[in-house]
Amino acid sequence: MNMQDDTLSGTLASVDIATEQNLNDLVKVGEALLKKPVSRVNFDTDKSKPVRPEVTNAEALVRIASVLSKERAQRSKVVHERT
Repeated sequence: MNMQDDTLSGTLASVDIATEQNLNDLVKVGEALLKKPVSRVNFDTDKSKPVRPEVTNAEALVRIASVLSKERAQRSKVVHERT
């Protein structure tokens, strides 16, 4: 999963400006991204389109984290059973 805001400009778009104000503004951008629906970029139009408007990026991240956590626990269990 990749989340990004292609509309950033000015100091927000620069990775080299680490002022307190810029970092606070980037936090706000991140919080806003989490509230947006899960979207996918159409590479023909270069536009983002919601693919699951009822699911926010935050909800999708929680689901992915849960899946990864269960996968890790399962792999760890298998490794311990072999030893």
